[in-house]
Amino acid sequence: MKRAFILTIFLFALLICQFASGEMIINQQPNKLYNLGDSVNVPITVKTITGVSGTFSMDLLCGSKQINFYKNGVNLQSGEEVIMDASLVLTKELLGENVGTCKIKGILGGEYIITNEFEISNLLILQPNTQETEFEPGKSILIFGDAVKENGQPANGFIDLEMVIANASENNIIQRGTINNGVYSINITLPQNMKAGKYLVKLNAYEVALDSSKTNKGFINYNIEIKQIPTSLELIFDEEEVKPGTDVRVKAILHDQSGEKIDSTAIITIKRGTSEIINGGGPSEKPTGEYMELPIAYNEPPGNWTVFALSNQLTAEARFFVIENEELKAEMINDTVLLTNIGNIPYNKSIIVKIGNASQPFDLFLEVDETKVIKLDASEGEHEVEIIDNEGESKLKETMTFEKSRLTGDAIQIRSVSQNNLGDFFKRPLVWIFLILILMGVVFIVLRRIRKKNPSNQGVFKNKIGIFKKKVKQPKVNTAWENRAIPLSKKSKLKTENKAKLVLSIRGNKQDVSVMDITIRNLGEVQEKGGNSEEPLQKIINLAENKKGFVYENQNTLFFIFAPSRTKTFQNESTAFELAQTAKEILSNYNKIAKYKLDFGISLEVGSIVERTENGFMEFMSLGILMSNLKKIASASQEEVLLGERIRGKLTNVRTEKYDNGRIVFYKIKDIKYYDEGHSRYIKSFLVKARENKENVGIANVSKKTDKDLDNTDSDKDDKNKDPKSLIKGFY
Repeated sequence: MKRAFILTIFLFALLICQFASGEMIINQQPNKLYNLGDSVNVPITVKTITGVSGTFSMDLLCGSKQINFYKNGVNLQSGEEVIMDASLVLTKELLGENVGTCKIKGILGGEYIITNEFEISNLLILQPNTQETEFEPGKSILIFGDAVKENGQPANGFIDLEMVIANASENNIIQRGTINNGVYSINITLPQNMKAGKYLVKLNAYEVALDSSKTNKGFINYNIEIKQIPTSLELIFDEEEVKPGTDVRVKAILHDQSGEKIDSTAIITIKRGTSEIINGGGPSEKPTGEYMELPIAYNEPPGNWTVFALSNQLTAEARFFVIENEELKAEMINDTVLLTNIGNIPYNKSIIVKIGNASQPFDLFLEVDETKVIKLDASEGEHEVEIIDNEGESKLKETMTFEKSRLTGDAIQIRSVSQNNLGDFFKRPLVWIFLILILMGVVFIVLRRIRKKNPSNQGVFKNKIGIFKKKVKQPKVNTAWENRAIPLSKKSKLKTENKAKLVLSIRGNKQDVSVMDITIRNLGEVQEKGGNSEEPLQKIINLAENKKGFVYENQNTLFFIFAPSRTKTFQNESTAFELAQTAKEILSNYNKIAKYKLDFGISLEVGSIVERTENGFMEFMSLGILMSNLKKIASASQEEVLLGERIRGKLTNVRTEKYDNGRIVFYKIKDIKYYDEGHSRYIKSFLVKARENKENVGIANVSKKTDKDLDNTDSDKDDKNKDPKSLIKGFY
């Protein structure tokens, strides 16, 4: 019995040793990092030499928590092996909130094996790819970027955007987008009136499990800026009804999309009515929010005025009204009172003239700025004189001494001085007609005597609009301004005596002028390199001034203006054309010898300007597109003279060819027609015959021509531009 028990114990121990005689090998260690939703594969090989039979299990160890996720039976004979390929899906249902450092434990009987530690994460990493951080209100913007798990794998899920506005959650912009293969994108539209400034953008990304629970999560916050966009321009007056003699004050306010003010500048123009710009009315550049002030004359007629403003491509228009003002001024000189209408409408009211204790009404009618003199009379002595208007306002209160008066007591007398004086005499129309007839008779007699004394000058008298005019040579202006050389600009070394200046608004004479444009496209480059570009340009300026032309410089462009007010002729096209040909020759000759060549273009055109000339200095305003057309044509010129549309029709001796470069139509010169010597012989022959037959031909001045005068016509052989018709015309 005892032997049987010992044998049983031995066999049981042997059985236990056989069961546990298995060895476990981890074929592949887990990765260092996993995210929720990933699968963990840990293949383990079980091998035995003597045979093994039992249960193999695998547990996940995370901190103090142990989760069994695999269990399988093992029955191996001696020398056999098996691979236990277990897979673990890291779900939130399995793990709960247990993320962090974990490991896997394999167990067979009383033996076990443990893997390396690894991390389980529920984190998503967001990386915005939006380069632009400034946006305009009212625009649609796309916010996109990358969303990856912490293990580097692309995420798939959703992303929520929240843009915080003015710390009020109900006004926040909220938008949901998707994450696909690691890329998220959200399209939002900004409010049109969104206030300018910086805004916080919150992005929250997450993945969703099958049970709709959120697994991996990530967020990022960053700022964007909303631009301040000008949306409206407003004009504000201190007073919309302005009294004459005071200042109108107006300012421009620039508003952004939310109505906030924007600091900028505005160009303000004040016009009488809607068209007439007055002196001081602009255009004037003012900072927004700053008043522009314009004095309104005391006698400005009542009416509507218009204010225009321009800022950041926005315009505004507003009106103010100059109100009616009935104003009387009274002054005392000796025993007379001067009553002047200093209002802006006729003064037609009764006034009260009070002398001492007596008063008397006086009906008064005065045109604007009209003055009326009244003479007062009262009893002898000192009396207080007061003038009271119909509103009861005292306009004058002084003490006056009356001497040798015929009046006594409280009697007073008011008499208008103009009733019995010479002024009324000249107010009669017949008197003025008589005086004008006498003046015309005197002028006629004087002119007739001059013609009799000097018959040779009869040809220079012309009957124009019923008045004889004598051609008088204009005296040369000799002032300090005219005789000094004036630099065209601060940086220019060129000098001119006939300077012109372009202005935006001017009151003056409208004239048709001929203008030549010389544009030096590389002027700055040549000057920087030390080229002497001033020498040929100064020669051209001197020639232009000899021909009575004005010079206006604008950056790299010279304009030569030939105005009838200066040249005393309306035919300036040929003068400008001759100057252009000479200028081309001067610049071309300069380029032949100069180290640094001038890239120039020359253009000619006629057009209209408004000009005002004082002491040899001309201010002008170009009408239409004259100046811009000259610049465009000169830019197309390649060291040649190009003509505009209007001047081409006035130069009859020039053959041209039309071109159109898409910006401007211009004409190139093909050839110039010069007259030959036969014309001079023809003119000379004509003059000889005219002198012999002066009575039949009717040429007044031919008899006064000498042989020397006729010989001088031969000098015209060298001037091939003279038109024989114009020479003949001068003798009639």
